Amino acid sequence: MRLALLSASVALLAACVDVPVETAQAPLVGVDGSTDAADRSCNVVLRGLERDGTVNGDAWVWTGTVEISAEAAAEGLVPTVIYGWAQGARPWNVATVAPVSGATPGFARFSVRIDHDVPGPGMSPIADWQLEPYLALSGGGRLFDHNRNGSDFANYVVTAPDMAIWGAPATCGAPLTAQSAKLVFASDFTQHRDGVLAPGGSVEVDYDTARLAGCRWVQGGHDFWSITAHLKFDAGEELAVNVTDGPATATVPTDARSVQVWFESVNVSGCHQFDSNFGNNYAFDIAHAPQWIGLATNLITRDSSDPCDGGSPASSGFSFDTWARQRAVRTNLCFQVYQPGVTDTDVNPWQALDAEIHYSFDGATWVTAPIAFESRQGNNSRYLWSWRNVDPFRDFHCPEVASKPTPDGMYQQIPVQYYVTVNGGALRPAPGAAFGGAFIDYPSNPWRTGNCD
Repeated sequence: MRLALLSASVALLAACVDVPVETAQAPLVGVDGSTDAADRSCNVVLRGLERDGTVNGDAWVWTGTVEISAEAAAEGLVPTVIYGWAQGARPWNVATVAPVSGATPGFARFSVRIDHDVPGPGMSPIADWQLEPYLALSGGGRLFDHNRNGSDFANYVVTAPDMAIWGAPATCGAPLTAQSAKLVFASDFTQHRDGVLAPGGSVEVDYDTARLAGCRWVQGGHDFWSITAHLKFDAGEELAVNVTDGPATATVPTDARSVQVWFESVNVSGCHQFDSNFGNNYAFDIAHAPQWIGLATNLITRDSSDPCDGGSPASSGFSFDTWARQRAVRTNLCFQVYQPGVTDTDVNPWQALDAEIHYSFDGATWVTAPIAFESRQGNNSRYLWSWRNVDPFRDFHCPEVASKPTPDGMYQQIPVQYYVTVNGGALRPAPGAAFGGAFIDYPSNPWRTGNCD
């Protein structure tokens, strides 16, 4: 299913662009790694791309993010993003891509930067251009992102007036399950945690059995030895899971705040060997609500100096209107979190603090999406969410609910309710209540009239 737009340029791409082919341990499930194909299974997806307010020579600078599935990341794959003009036969360019933190659960995140061979301030009229992320597979094929573009022949097109690809949280969202974490114990005797270890969630113990080899006994092709992982939670519960043949999963008690882990190898002759951090056990903190969440503001402005400063209190609501849709550089919800030993350090808190927004357009159907860490502010961590991500009136999108006239009858509006949680701790205007805002647009839109019920 090679893209039509790419098929005409494949010779130029091969001749002028050095696209690395990554080595994978195994093919992705359901993917033929030897051919070009369209991905609709969330293995690679563009999260968003917009101008960052700077210029490089005669070109504006665009930045954004692309994510790949945890399965793709586990195979060692990395995304490539190619871009070029919507018209013309010039070769494709390759964007700068680098791994970053703050991924949607179940994904690995990469930043994208495009700063040459794209429109700039001196161009009139502004030309359309396009881009397409893909994964280079071990069999020589490429898996192109079509999770948001239905046609096999469509790329992402950056066009006026927005000149951006806005986020689409409903596409390739986080799994709707309890928080999960993986505790990895590697053969080099290092250990680390992936994901969020949360009360009531799940924990997977991934242990390399080469760490305990003293009790191996194999006879007649059968193993007469085993390795058990012991988990002792501070709340008193103790669990034992077998990790001889691979990772094992356990449920985290709802009242747990930390866990100690050690490993025991035995065989039928009575051999015992332990991996227990020299008797101290391996200790991991379990996520719990931070000490403080607050300073929630909404900033909708053309000023690009700071993404949060000068915003209005979230309790006063916000209006995302036609001016904001066309002109605003900042359309951000911001808030801050304080957790001793986490936010007052120089370490990115993305693993210790799981921030999410919960929003609803009808008060009944709620959508949850992750919120990214933005910066450290004193001893606090600041988080940022752009309302453009979920604007129901955004281009080429059918609103989730029916709109209603504004009081003056000149526009249509869709209210939104929302609140924020961090490790389960909620930021609301009052217990059980939600903040509010409104999205406003002109009463008619040709595209929605022809495409939306």
